[in-house]
Amino acid sequence: MVIDAGSVLDKHGSILVVLQWARSIFNAFPRGSRLPDPAWAFRHRLIILFAVVASAVITVVSLLLHTPLGLALAQGAIPALVALVAWKAPLGRRLSASLSSASLMLFASMAVQITGILEAHFLFFILVPVVALYEDWAPLATASFIVLGNYAVLGVSSPTRIYSHQSALEDPVKWSVIHSVLFLAMCATSIVHWRIHERARRDGTMLLDRLASQALHDPLTGLANRTLLNDRLSQALIMSQRTGIPVMVLAVDIDGFKPVNDSYGHAAGDALLIELGHRLESCIRAGDTAARHGGDEFTLLLPSTAPEEAPAMAERILAAVGSPVFLLGVELHLSVSIGIAVSSPGLSGELLLQEADQAMYAAKHNGRGGYMVFDKTLATGTLGTLAVHPDQAREWAAYTQDLRSEIAAAKELGRIPEQSRGPETVRRTLESIIAAIELLPEGQQSAGLALPERNALEEFVFHHDLVQHWADTLRLDSIIEAQRSPGADQFWRTLHQTALQDTNDLVDDGGDTVHADSSPS
Repeated sequence: MVIDAGSVLDKHGSILVVLQWARSIFNAFPRGSRLPDPAWAFRHRLIILFAVVASAVITVVSLLLHTPLGLALAQGAIPALVALVAWKAPLGRRLSASLSSASLMLFASMAVQITGILEAHFLFFILVPVVALYEDWAPLATASFIVLGNYAVLGVSSPTRIYSHQSALEDPVKWSVIHSVLFLAMCATSIVHWRIHERARRDGTMLLDRLASQALHDPLTGLANRTLLNDRLSQALIMSQRTGIPVMVLAVDIDGFKPVNDSYGHAAGDALLIELGHRLESCIRAGDTAARHGGDEFTLLLPSTAPEEAPAMAERILAAVGSPVFLLGVELHLSVSIGIAVSSPGLSGELLLQEADQAMYAAKHNGRGGYMVFDKTLATGTLGTLAVHPDQAREWAAYTQDLRSEIAAAKELGRIPEQSRGPETVRRTLESIIAAIELLPEGQQSAGLALPERNALEEFVFHHDLVQHWADTLRLDSIIEAQRSPGADQFWRTLHQTALQDTNDLVDDGGDTVHADSSPS
């Protein structure tokens, strides 16, 4: 026996085409039963109310046509009873919707039989869109079964009960088919509207999901942002209190990220951040969170993680990051500094993140490309307080905030190009210093300004010194107007000097207060 392979392939191809057409036709129809519960309940209440009112109308019309009272009440009670069962009985959405649909069609059928006028048949067509409000196949099928059955049975066997015009009485089959086709056409129109509503609701849901995702994720890397990280950290700490298993946080900062932006451009810097985000995600488990705070700083949240797992986790990250990155035909070798903090009972999420930051600073200033686990000895690296004049400190804080606002406004106006943002750690340090200045007492007498961790202060002074020199250039070019007052300038020199001095020279023998000359020069 010889089998024609070409014929088999042609048949197979034809079957695939038919299946594809069938699938396309199937997808063109609405799925049904996808209304949210609140929307379904609201529509169901309105339809039930409509059915009960229509039932009362049937009784009134019957009485006006001199129908005996008992019969008139029975004619109105039948659809009303079905509607009340649909409303009160715990039958589920589809069965309740089918019963209310049946109630409406029974009302229309009785209206046709009671009045005997041709126009009453239009009630069937009018009520189809009402039934379609359920956006479900079951009530629409129920309505179709009642209406088509009404025409198929009564229209053929007892035409005088539903037809009053002579042509229908002479050829009831023809007119039953005409009315059935018109009813199905109305159903088809309602299905199209139903499909449009279902598609619009799906698109709206997708848009809301996308907006929610954008609000909780970093737009560049797709990782969690600060808001989502804080929320998951709070939940992880609550779970930790129940289970007794601690939460681990890792602060990851790229070593020497700014030269990449300066040498290869922002596009290369963005590509590097995206690649690092992917590598960090590959190092964590399902249920862990990788987040980007902004700039070149990332945070990993590892719920239910024991402290002894920290070294292995850090080594895994260092190995993943250490692989070369190829950008614009150039092979780049990255390193990161990692700070690790493990939660303890009663420790807040904010403090846990601060401990991870402190450990990361220590790792960075310990040679970079390594990690450090936070312990209490790292906290001794703080510089205590600095004796300053509160007015000078506030002048500097006001100048700095004005400077940030003017630079941001100039960028929006295109007067200066977009510049790479400084590290997130620098921004945090600036905000902590400004917050500490706001707590200084009023008056001319010197007061103690709480200083951040030493490594953080050194990094901040280095970056902010560059920013202030750049700001002086912008002011000379009449791009910005912010100018340091003598008091603000003196405060900055004092803070700058403090950051550059050796720690042992700054802390006196009897306490933890740094004394520096902050008198006006």
